[in-house]
Amino acid sequence: MRNCILDDLIESVKTQNLHVLNVVVRKDGDIIAEHDFEKEKPTLLWSVSKTFTSMGIGIAENEGYFSLNDKIVDYFANDIIQMSDFFKKMTIHDLLCMGTGHARCPVTKAMEENKPLDDISKLFFEEPLVFEPGTHFLYNNAATYMLSKLISITTGYSLKEYLMPRIFKPLGISEPQWDSDVNGISFGCSGLYLTAGELSKFGQLLLNHGVWNKKQLIPADYIEQATKSQIDTSEFNEYFATADHKQGYGYQIWMNSYPNSYRMDGLYGQYVVILPDKNAVVTYVSNEPSNMTGVLELTWNTVVDKL
Repeated sequence: MRNCILDDLIESVKTQNLHVLNVVVRKDGDIIAEHDFEKEKPTLLWSVSKTFTSMGIGIAENEGYFSLNDKIVDYFANDIIQMSDFFKKMTIHDLLCMGTGHARCPVTKAMEENKPLDDISKLFFEEPLVFEPGTHFLYNNAATYMLSKLISITTGYSLKEYLMPRIFKPLGISEPQWDSDVNGISFGCSGLYLTAGELSKFGQLLLNHGVWNKKQLIPADYIEQATKSQIDTSEFNEYFATADHKQGYGYQIWMNSYPNSYRMDGLYGQYVVILPDKNAVVTYVSNEPSNMTGVLELTWNTVVDKL
């Protein structure tokens, strides 16, 4: 399906030589435009996986497994290497909003040093906390892994297993691939494979405040908190950072520069842009190595005014 909504986007993709694979646009719950630059297939979503992890946490909290204000030391006693005062203060909420207090992401550091990632919990607790938890944003893949491990510890299921009857099956998504570590813990921060169409359903689910086919899959109050800024990101200074990285971070979700909107965001141009004021969701699956933000900005430059 394609209509004039995507004409400018398609032209801009070609002009900028962006490697976008698939685009799906939803409005008022329906797909109103889509375009495949390449045949749609399950694709690694990279950090878009994080938002699925977050929603698993919201569901598990609602089911009584824990509270977001719980201290993480109460669940990871067997993993703790150093019991600093900052580690004692860290909560599940701090994991969700990337406010752990680390100055460096333990996963990124290990990869730079060619260390194995077979025990991310160990890496997480080995890395010193420089800031008081909740006061400093650091994009932290290890924090999301710990959320996935929390699901496994408290429910007895891997994150993927836990989400199968709660999100994937209700959305009509057959069992997806979600990479896991040697202990069967879904990586959480990455590793999930979906098609653009499947991913757009998940975006619609969030726009619907967690309702799908008249059934509440995710608590609405959790989504309300997850999709608003929980921590300041104005000092985020990665080389690729734009205004869309400095608007705040929710629960594994970024706020956008476009008013009252938010997004799932993954490496190489995986985006689900949710626009409540337009009642719309714009989904991208890409393999763009050098201009990821250029893919996101297609939304502001070619699509949003047509919705």
